[in-house]
Amino acid sequence: MTDTASGDAADPAAAAGDLAGSASRLAAALLRSVEVFVEVRADRLRLSLRRMLVRGAIGIALAVVTLVWLAAASLAVLRGLCDGLTVLWGGRVWLGNLTGGLLVLLLLAGTAALWLRLNARGTLARLVAKYERIRSTDDYRSDTSHSAQVDRGAARS
Repeated sequence: MTDTASGDAADPAAAAGDLAGSASRLAAALLRSVEVFVEVRADRLRLSLRRMLVRGAIGIALAVVTLVWLAAASLAVLRGLCDGLTVLWGGRVWLGNLTGGLLVLLLLAGTAALWLRLNARGTLARLVAKYERIRSTDDYRSDTSHSAQVDRGAARS
């Protein structure tokens, strides 16, 4: 009878040992899975950053090439304009170059002034719309501020 009693006592201890071993292996596997997950996410982040930097570098290079191309085209147009004005002014090269340069500067100044005016109008229109929206949604404040202005006006009179 002692054999069966000791056999029963060994079974729960063995089961507890197996359970602890299984839990330990499960925790180790879970920890390894988390490590792999973090490693994969870090690799994806590095790859994404590298792609972003390459795209940025290509974009910057494309912008520089485009600006150089536009500058060369603009210079060719300006040289042609100056040569035409030189012929118009009777072969005086300095006068053709001076007139062409002044015309280009006037064109740039006019464009900048037009852009500034349109930008100011757009900003003003956005601000007016914003303040009208604020005023229409906050009726209580506008009513109290109006009555406060009336009270202040009466006090000054």
